[in-house]
Amino acid sequence: MIIDIHAHNGTWTRSPGLPGITAAYDYLGETMPEFIADLDRDAVSHCLISSTTALVGDPIEGNIETYRASDMDSRLFAYTYYHPMQIDVSLAEIEKYRFHPKFIGFKTRPEHHEITLDHPSYEPLLQAAAAMQRPILVHCMLMEDAYGIAATARRFHAPLIMVHAGGARYEEAVGLVRDLEHVFIEPVTSMHHPGKIRKILDIVGHERLMFGSDYGAMSRPRIMRTYEEAKLSDTEEEAIFRNNALQLFRLPAAG
Repeated sequence: MIIDIHAHNGTWTRSPGLPGITAAYDYLGETMPEFIADLDRDAVSHCLISSTTALVGDPIEGNIETYRASDMDSRLFAYTYYHPMQIDVSLAEIEKYRFHPKFIGFKTRPEHHEITLDHPSYEPLLQAAAAMQRPILVHCMLMEDAYGIAATARRFHAPLIMVHAGGARYEEAVGLVRDLEHVFIEPVTSMHHPGKIRKILDIVGHERLMFGSDYGAMSRPRIMRTYEEAKLSDTEEEAIFRNNALQLFRLPAAG
């Protein structure tokens, strides 16, 4: 059984402020019952979801949708989305969900808001996450994002997860946080880079790497093949696919 720390709830729609978002992000085109059925197929014990509706501008409705979806199956858990352009709304959302039984952390995507994580608008989130010791899942496809994460992690001790690990420049991006033990790596990308997982392990070790599929944009079996070529040891496999996430997110041992 595996833990998938990176999946999406909802379909992204066009937004004037987010020109890179297309009208059809949910490439798998699944309903939530189909999404849940895939958990059985892929042997997933815990799946952590965040809202696309929140990302494109409505954190209140997006978080409502995501927590409602998480209640549909015991294996689903929810990130509260933080929108840095709506600070007061986002802080109210943190208070609203901080004691929800399915709450496991925060999600944000700085580059779609045209800033990086070290922007002042993220300080309220970082303070809250540090105080609660709950992780922030941070989109990091660009090196600007990686530098922002590294700079932020030197100021705040909130657990951070570098999603996508800088894309094709993953060695450089991961190297920026090599000595920052509260920064974790989730390296999923649509492009295949031979040797990527093993190189990341050589930089930060198996204790800071976790599996995420970007489900909704990509299928889980496709991403699993990236890990197969790394020829993981039993210890590495148990840490990456289960134990690291259980500890960081304080998840129940049985999904």
